[in-house]
Amino acid sequence: MLQDMLYSLPEISLIFGIINLVILHIFSNENPKVFAKVTRLWIIVSVFFSIMFYDKTFNNTYFESSSYTLLFKLLIAFFSYIMVILSPSWFVTENKTGCKYLILILSSLVINNLLISSSDIIVYICCYAMTIYINYRLLDISYDKYPSEISRKYLAISSIILLLMVSGFAYFIINGGFLTNFNQIKEFLMSSKSDIKYYIAVSLIIIPVFYTLGLAPFHSLIEDKIGKSILPVSHYFSIILPITFWGVLLKLKQTLLLPFEESISSVLIFIAVFSILLGAIGANARINLYRIFAYGSMYHFGVCVLMLSFFTHQADFGLIIYLLMYLLALNGAYTVFYNLKSRGEFLSAITSLSGLAKTRPFTTRALLISIFSIIGIPPFAGFLAKFYLLNELILHKKYILLAITLLFFLVLAKSYLEIIKTAYFEQKMKNYDTENKIILLTTLASITLIAIISFNPFGIIEKIKDMFYVIYS
Repeated sequence: MLQDMLYSLPEISLIFGIINLVILHIFSNENPKVFAKVTRLWIIVSVFFSIMFYDKTFNNTYFESSSYTLLFKLLIAFFSYIMVILSPSWFVTENKTGCKYLILILSSLVINNLLISSSDIIVYICCYAMTIYINYRLLDISYDKYPSEISRKYLAISSIILLLMVSGFAYFIINGGFLTNFNQIKEFLMSSKSDIKYYIAVSLIIIPVFYTLGLAPFHSLIEDKIGKSILPVSHYFSIILPITFWGVLLKLKQTLLLPFEESISSVLIFIAVFSILLGAIGANARINLYRIFAYGSMYHFGVCVLMLSFFTHQADFGLIIYLLMYLLALNGAYTVFYNLKSRGEFLSAITSLSGLAKTRPFTTRALLISIFSIIGIPPFAGFLAKFYLLNELILHKKYILLAITLLFFLVLAKSYLEIIKTAYFEQKMKNYDTENKIILLTTLASITLIAIISFNPFGIIEKIKDMFYVIYS
């Protein structure tokens, strides 16, 4: 009993953090910065225990812990920590405490840790249901001018998606016995993979992951979630959720998808190409910065699905590097967004960047580095990610897919270059508020990290590879 409690300290620490925030909110009138400091403290405590007990779990029946799960827990905590540092600037401007937001973020970290570690489909479904609820509550934290229809629409569609997942699992219960462990299901599927009904059941279980990642054709709400939510919530949907569900998807690929490797590969390629096309075209059709980057993510996640479709260890690792480099660069762009404020209002239209280079040279350079990293211009970190992609496509002789990926990358790059052009060459239209020093320091740290990672210091890529390959053992 005591041992199980010790191994659950990463999650217990986050729960204590939630309790701490609730007590502070009830018995004091602290400002957003104090709530954020408390949240960051408990995130650090949770990370400490995650590292200490990285290969231990409080329940071996329903969860598994390894260096793979630790890798994603650290990535989730790292980006969450940055997000929590930045969020007070928005809540101070809006004269809100941000306590509800931070409680939901800590709650999401608990659920994300459980999702990454889950080895049982019942736990996975329950955690996914709780993720839906947390996302719904986060979408409710919005500007007054935006109605709550977005959150209600999200809840309705997500509930249908959840029912599809449950129906897929129910089919296994009815026809394959009460199999709940992913490895057990894998063994069962390996002997029954010719049955189209099991193929459909697996698809129903996997669809919610594609839906959450905003991949085509399950992308109906991604623009609203990222484009119409407040900046801290948009940051969460753009960075934290993708890390979590890519970690989950790679685990599910090794269990549920692997038995159907030959038949499902073409489906993954279709989803990938569809996402690449819609992402590139959609980004060019938008003027809201958050929406441009939302469609950009659809393109880049489509590229990741393309690598997933090869069903090789090397391609999966390339996917992780591509995803990591992209999210680091995207996070750098989001740190800049927190400094785009005029007369107390946070700006999101691309025209709000007009003349930014003349009045905010450091902020503009940070945005430039982030965008160049996303594009993959040497020597920025994104170039390494592009190298892994090109290498896999050439290695598998997918020349048509290579041509499609590169062609629509040029289409997508046009939308990114339009941002740079507006910041450097358009006449100033807004008078910006005084820059926040905390945001500037966070931006500097984010951009420095992007620069450092380009040179692979201390063999960090090799260390990530060692942690990642545990999933295949």
